[in-house]
Order: sequence, then structure tokens, then C-alpha cells
Amino acid sequence: MGYLRLPVQLALRLLTHEKRRLAACVGGIGFALVLMLLQMGFRDALLNSAVQLLRQLDADVIVIDKEKRPFLARKSIPRERLYQALSVPGVVEANPAWTGLQRWRNHASNTLHPIRIMGMDPDKRTFLLEGLDGLREKLKQPSTGIVDQRSRSSYGELNPDPAQIGHDLVEIVGGVELGTDFEVDGTLFVSEETYYRLTGAQRSHIEMALVKLEPNADPDAVSLALNRTLPTDVRAFTKEALIERDLNYWKTGTPISIILLIGVSLGMLVGIIICYQVLYTEVLDHLPEFATLKAMGYRSRYLETVVLLEAIILSALAVVPAIAISMGLLALLGWMSGLSTGLSPADMATVLCLSLGMSCFSAILALGKIRRLEPAELF
Repeated sequence: MGYLRLPVQLALRLLTHEKRRLAACVGGIGFALVLMLLQMGFRDALLNSAVQLLRQLDADVIVIDKEKRPFLARKSIPRERLYQALSVPGVVEANPAWTGLQRWRNHASNTLHPIRIMGMDPDKRTFLLEGLDGLREKLKQPSTGIVDQRSRSSYGELNPDPAQIGHDLVEIVGGVELGTDFEVDGTLFVSEETYYRLTGAQRSHIEMALVKLEPNADPDAVSLALNRTLPTDVRAFTKEALIERDLNYWKTGTPISIILLIGVSLGMLVGIIICYQVLYTEVLDHLPEFATLKAMGYRSRYLETVVLLEAIILSALAVVPAIAISMGLLALLGWMSGLSTGLSPADMATVLCLSLGMSCFSAILALGKIRRLEPAELF
């Protein structure tokens, strides 16, 4: 009877008395946690994919059309803004970049698939993507391109000879790794000349100006100076501010993000229901033992503590396998879709806290039977 002195010991004894039942309880709670973790992983994939291209731009400040929201939306600005930006103190370089859409033909299936076309000046460092600098020289040749090797399999062979983009042929001279997003399944990097030929865009316009600053220049101060100097049809953002603006847009301004948040909430609701059923059944099955303890002089608070500890133990046992299963499923999704999927430490900590809160709340709901328990119920 020494294990009765500590509620945690009694809670462990009650839970481990029937191993199969314990496994079923942990599995039920783990299922609810997997639902929540997957929704969080999907939301992270949405947010990360929305700004992954923006993060790869080699710039301190970015000048775009004032109505370009989100960043992946196509909205061009006059090329003159590029040269006007160079007149602002602290600016040492301003490079153009372009983004457009075309169709990639899958030669095997003879189907067309949308692909993002990123235009750049091969003589300038526009992107931070690993391996791209060594391939820029090849883009100086007409009708050449560098493909994102993480593009979806729907494109077929990523190194065809040559690739058909729209009505034009492009020689693929190399590959880099970027990843897909919720708009398109792949990206092709080309020179300025090839971009204009593929998209038919106006040569008098660019998509953005990528501004680099002097080593000691303050990006916030320079972006303010650019906004004061440049015409009102454009806005300048520090790279970090633009990333934050886009993340806020995708978090609060899009239906899909709200749907994923609702999914997390529904997962938690399912978890509360499962936990409540598990704990309520646990209390009912051990009612004679609880009544005996009460007859022996143990207070209701002691028994309530035991039930709460059972809830916490069940939750803790379910968290680790739920995280492992979710990471495996998200990795499979990432491999199939090309999206950057995964769980951040913040996601795991959040689910751990939600799991404990969910279990404790369910335990509180199940405690009514303990509070009303009379020793006479033993007989």
C-alpha cells in the first residue's frame, strides 16, 4: 500500500494495470494530436512556401508596386524606378528582377503545366540560391534556363533537350533547389532577354528593384528615404519587413489559413472528447477502488489529483509518437508535393501545451463522479 502515499504512483498503477487498454487510450489521444500537428504542418508549409522565394532575394531593400500584395502577385513597375533608387544616399546597387507565368510542356504526356518564370540579369547576383552563381554565366546564351529540381513530377523530365515553354524552346543548363508553393509547381530561372521573349512583357517595366546598401547603412532609414524620394506608385520595404508583411497577409487575409486554424481547433475538440471518454470510463471502471479509498479516509481532493495525473500521463505518453507519426506524414507530403513541410520546435511546444491543457480540461469534466462518490457505493 506504500504506493498510495503519492498520487502519481497510484495513477501509474491504475493506468498500467491493463496494458491493452492503456495502449488504446494513448492511441486515441495520439490520433487527436496527429490531427492538430498535421494542420499546423500544412499551415507552416503554406507560410514557408509563400515567402521562400522572397527569402532567396539578394537585397537589403526591395522596391515594388504599392498594390503588389502578396509578393507573389504579378504587378510591374516602370524601369525608371530602378535608376531613381540609385540616387538615394546609402544605395550602392539596384538590380532588376522579373516574375511571370508560362506553360511547361510535359513531353511524355503531352500536357501543359503552369510554371513560374524568374528573370534576372546574369551579370548581377540576384538570388541567394545555392549553386545558382556558378550557373549564371550559362544564362547569357539565348534561350537557356535553370530549373528548380524540386518541381513537381507533373512536369515530367526536368532536363529535356530542349524544354518547351509556351511556344518557345529553352535549353536547360542546370538546376537549383527552391521548392513549390500553393500557386505553381515549379520555377524556371532565365536571363532578362529570355524572360521578355517567353512572357512578352514590356521592356519598359520590371517586377521589382533589389536594392543593396553600403555596409554601415541602416535599411530602415534607407527604405524611408526611398519612399520619400520615389513616386507614389511604388513602395520600398526592407527585406525583413516585406517578409513579415507577407506572412501576416497569408496568416490573416486568406481563407486557406483560416481553414487550417479551424482544423487545429477541431482536432483539439476531438481530443477533448476522446480524453473525456477515456477518463470517464477509467473513473467508472475503478469506482470500487475509489470508494474504498474514500472509506479509508482519503479525501476527494486526493482522488481528483489521481485522475488529473492520469490525464497528464496519458497526454505525455501520446505526444512523442504523435510527433513522430506527423513528421513522417509531413515528410511524405513534402516529397510528393515539393513543398517545404515539417514541424518547428514552436509547433511541438504548442501541441505539448495544448495536449496537457486538453487532457486536464477533460479530467476536470470527468471529476464530477468522484466528487459525488459515497463509500456506500462500494456495496
